[in-house]
Amino acid sequence: KSSKKQWYQRRVRGVKEKLISKQLTMERTAKVTKSRKMKKLGKKVQQEVLKQRQQEKKQVMETVKKMRKGKADKEDIDNFEINEEEPKERPLSIKEMNRKRKAKEAKYGFGGKKKRAKTNTAESYKDVSSFSSRIHSKPKRSAKNDKRMAGKGQRPGKNRRAQMKSNKSKKK
Repeated sequence: KSSKKQWYQRRVRGVKEKLISKQLTMERTAKVTKSRKMKKLGKKVQQEVLKQRQQEKKQVMETVKKMRKGKADKEDIDNFEINEEEPKERPLSIKEMNRKRKAKEAKYGFGGKKKRAKTNTAESYKDVSSFSSRIHSKPKRSAKNDKRMAGKGQRPGKNRRAQMKSNKSKKK
């Protein structure tokens, strides 16, 4: 009897699982179809909005053309709203600009000249206070007083090197 019960319980459990899985798949498909319908509806609404905007723009352009030509009706003029911009702020006077410039210079410092800032002037050329003979007048490096070239001397010329080469080959 216990084996039949177990078999029956397994069978019922399997049927329940199948029913639950079918229900889940049906719910999923319902969601998908609903989302597709919503998408289509959204596209239609968007297209209608775009068409309406285009029509409004077209009407505005036509009324502007009529107003330019002077053929616009009073109804068109009444319906057409002109957004008048508020007058812009008056430009700063020279004194106010100077005041603003002075404030910026006080805060950030004067910009000054950028080009040729490092070139010598007549005064800087004559000024030798920073000159130190100990630092600035080192002897020029040459083969005679260079420590690295001490034992070698000058490189022999082309003819001399050729002679040396021929002497070496004779000794061998």
